[in-house]
Amino acid sequence: MRRIFSTLVLAFLLAGCDREKVQTYQTPKEDSSDGGQTEQPAGKGFEATLPPGWKELPASGIRTASYTIEGTDIDFYLVPLRVGDVPSNVNRWRGQLGLPPETPEAIMKSVETFQVDGHETHFVKIFNPANNRGIVVAIVDLSPEFWYFTAKGPTAELQAHLDEMRAFLDSLKIDGERQ
Repeated sequence: MRRIFSTLVLAFLLAGCDREKVQTYQTPKEDSSDGGQTEQPAGKGFEATLPPGWKELPASGIRTASYTIEGTDIDFYLVPLRVGDVPSNVNRWRGQLGLPPETPEAIMKSVETFQVDGHETHFVKIFNPANNRGIVVAIVDLSPEFWYFTAKGPTAELQAHLDEMRAFLDSLKIDGERQ
């Protein structure tokens, strides 16, 4: 009886708590000198210059940032994770596209590696001509966390925007707290 009474009192107190509502804000984008937009993120951990025609979408789920490229069906987004094994991820993406797995050695030969704001980055391009779909991913090593900038869409559209994706990555300035 005492336990039931305690549970009822606790439920009553919790139901009566006056909780504040969570508010979200979007920050405006400013034009940069090259015609793109410089993103002023709120809590994303980076700044980047958006190529012309790129628009930020509301982030959802585990996505930290999400973008659309005008006139395309490309879905471009950022997901931070604590795993960064390139071959395993590439084979997972290959499976999503209906392609067979490759050996880790073959995968690493096809991966472009460069620096993004002083951090090693692996750039992966996977295309399946049979279904005209592709995945392009940049894995930025911020150990112990890895940022996955992922673009999915029709092969021709992804290939047409590879230079813009690379320019976006090259413009990244990662928050000092992460470095």
